[in-house]
Amino acid sequence: MEALKGFDIDAPRWDQSTFMGRLKHFFNITDCLILPIIMQRLEKYRFMQKITFLHGPLQVMMVGVFLIFMVPAACSLFPQRCSMAVSKLEPELRESIISQYGDIVSYVYFNKGL
Repeated sequence: MEALKGFDIDAPRWDQSTFMGRLKHFFNITDCLILPIIMQRLEKYRFMQKITFLHGPLQVMMVGVFLIFMVPAACSLFPQRCSMAVSKLEPELRESIISQYGDIVSYVYFNKGL
C-alpha cells in the first residue's frame, strides 16, 4: 500500500522557478533550432566559403550528432509514462495485481521507453 502513495506521477521533472530547471527545459526544446544558426555563422568564415559543396553533408552530419546525443537525453528527461486500466491487462498480470492489491488499483502506470 505504501508503494501506491510513494511518489507523485504528475510532478514536473524540473522546478520551473529555478534557473537550472528552465535551462534544462530550454535546451531540450531548442536543440533542432540551433543548427541553422550555427550554419549561418559558419558560412561567414573563409574556409566555409571555399567548401560550399560540403555544406549539405556537413549539415546531415551535424543533425546526426544532435540526434545521437539529444534523443536519449530527451527520453530520459521528459516523461515516458503511460497508463492502462487493470481490466485491459493480460489475465495473469491482472490476477496478480488483483490478488496483491484487491480492487484498490484501477490503473497501472508504466514506462513507454523508446
